[in-house]
Amino acid sequence: MKNNQKFTKRYFYIGVTAFLVVAACVLFFFVIYRLPQIFSYLGKLFSILQPIIIGLIIAYLVNPIANSLHGFLLKFVNRRMKGNPTAKKIANGISVFGALAVFLAILILIIYMVVPQFIVSITSLVKNLPGQLDTFTKKITKEVQRNTQLLEVINTVYEYGKHWLQTDLAATVSSFATYFASGVWSVVNFIKNFAIGFIFAMYILFNKKILMRQFRKIMFAFLNRSLVQKIFTTGQHAHKIFSGFIYGKLLDSFIIGVLCFIGVTVMRMPYTMLVAVVIGVTNIIPVFGPYIGAIPCAALILLYNPMKGLYFIIFIILLQAFDGNLLGPKILGNSTGLSAFWVMFAIVMGGGLFGVPGMLIGVPLFAVIYYLATALVNNFARKKGIPTSSDFYDGEVCEKLCGADEKTPPADSPEEPEQKEVPADEP
Repeated sequence: MKNNQKFTKRYFYIGVTAFLVVAACVLFFFVIYRLPQIFSYLGKLFSILQPIIIGLIIAYLVNPIANSLHGFLLKFVNRRMKGNPTAKKIANGISVFGALAVFLAILILIIYMVVPQFIVSITSLVKNLPGQLDTFTKKITKEVQRNTQLLEVINTVYEYGKHWLQTDLAATVSSFATYFASGVWSVVNFIKNFAIGFIFAMYILFNKKILMRQFRKIMFAFLNRSLVQKIFTTGQHAHKIFSGFIYGKLLDSFIIGVLCFIGVTVMRMPYTMLVAVVIGVTNIIPVFGPYIGAIPCAALILLYNPMKGLYFIIFIILLQAFDGNLLGPKILGNSTGLSAFWVMFAIVMGGGLFGVPGMLIGVPLFAVIYYLATALVNNFARKKGIPTSSDFYDGEVCEKLCGADEKTPPADSPEEPEQKEVPADEP
């Protein structure tokens, strides 16, 4: 009887396993087959959640200011309201409103300083660009008249351009008008989502302690304590990476934008504010950002004055050398813990998957993934009694592994990262 029960259970488990494998295969095929629709649904979901995402980003950026103000105000309020339980609420309310006011003041100041100059630069560019292109074309024509082969190439390009103007220009203008209208609507929609996100950020900052308690309650209710401990330790490490990279990169890009504005102003180059804003904003993107911003700016200045364009290129090279070797490492340090190869890999992957936002957050996000992967590999290495240090595997690995003591981990193995206690109420 017992043998029959064991036999029945065995084949029952085998059947369940086979069913789950087949179901997983069918589900995987369905996901691959419906991948475009899935991405479309994810895009719609992202559009719906955009105000919440903006609110989370604002709250994350403003939270350090709110914490600093809260600590200062709490001491001040406690002196005036000794033992009053409402002191914390008053300090919390003032700190949240104060931090959001500081954020808005900085944003309005940047807009007030940049937008008028930016509009003047764009207006000047639109007004002067046709004449600059005509002058540039005449100079090029004079230079190439001596070279008949080059002149033939230019004539061929001219005929092709003429044909394109006569046949495809209308469709291109119509498409551009559509894109322009879509861009205007996107700006209006972003302003609406930003306003909603700002209100949402206010609620997050006011209720962050309650939200963190609820999150911890859910974790402890469904997971064991050791796993919860690992989740919070990983979260603390991820916060350290993201905060160090984002705040450092914003400060670094702001300094580079100011230095660029001073440099192009001293050298009396055109479109000073436009160039400074483009260089400062694109500098936020690691590695490729400076070149993404410098190429169009250099092209504009070259059209205005070739010599000034050459000076600008030299200035940008020196400025980026200063940023890459002195300013950037001083501000950012080794906040991500990634080598240059993995930084490039993260930027390419992030940009390919999510565009410009992916290039911005790709490096810190990949740094967190790299940290988790390293911890997992080191854990398996310790279980097998082999070294966790990568320096051990630089040569004749087999001989070293065979000579290593399988019971005792080698001395060059670094210790496991110290496990921190579950954080307090404050996030």
